[in-house]
Amino acid sequence: MKQEIQIRLVQNELERQALYFQRWIVLRKPLGLAQGTEQDKYEQEAIPLIAAIDKTIVGSVRLRILSSNLGSLGYLAVLPEFQGQGIGKKLVFSLIELAREKEVKTVRAKVREGAIGFYQKLGFEVRGEKSVFLGIPHIFAYLNL
Repeated sequence: MKQEIQIRLVQNELERQALYFQRWIVLRKPLGLAQGTEQDKYEQEAIPLIAAIDKTIVGSVRLRILSSNLGSLGYLAVLPEFQGQGIGKKLVFSLIELAREKEVKTVRAKVREGAIGFYQKLGFEVRGEKSVFLGIPHIFAYLNL
C-alpha cells in the first residue's frame, strides 16, 4: 500500500530542525559539508514547505519573497529513497500556489546544472550565465505565474 504524502507548512521548531537535517542529508552531506551549511541568513523570513509521510520529512523546499514581483524557490530536496515518485514536483507546485497567494508574479530558482531538465519540465525558463556555487555549476530558472 502506497503511503500518503502530505505537503504542508512546517508546524513547529522540532519539524524545522528535522527539515534542516533532511536538507543537509540531501544537499550538503554528499558534498562533504558540515551540518549547519544547509541554512543561511534568510531562514527566519523564508516560508518552508515539507513533504511528510506520517511524521517523517522526506522532502522540503522554501519560498522567499524578494519583492512584490519576485519570489525565490530554494533548497528543494527529496531524500534519495523517495526520489522519482513526483514528490519534488508536488513540492514545487505547492510552492507556486503559495507564491500566487502572496501575489508574487515570478518565481526564480538557482538550479544545479544536473536539475535543469526537471525545472524545464515544470515550465521554468533557464536564463543568464552559469555560475559555480559549492563547486557545482548553477543557473537561474524563472517561471512567470
